Amino acid sequence: MASGVYGKQDVAATTWTEVVAAPASGIKVVTLSVANRTGSAINVSVALRDAAANVTDADHLESGVSLPANGVLERTGIVLDTSNGLHVYAGGTGISAVAYGMDG
Repeated sequence: MASGVYGKQDVAATTWTEVVAAPASGIKVVTLSVANRTGSAINVSVALRDAAANVTDADHLESGVSLPANGVLERTGIVLDTSNGLHVYAGGTGISAVAYGMDG
């Protein structure tokens, strides 16, 4: 069973950024850590979606959460399958996203 870091991104401002692609087969169980490296709050969103699709309301795990200065948002037990990758959106620069876990 493989494990480790599946993705790390310096999230671009006002753009959905893929942190982990949908697995080609099977599942991945991941923990997502989103860190604000700045001295100001930044709104962030997290979604499960196909890389080719637009994010819809139903895709959101978090939506417009105000991440405080130097704060962290962490979600555990996120299951990715062949139809869902993990994506993060940030309202400004200075957001890092790291996903780690194991294949299921």
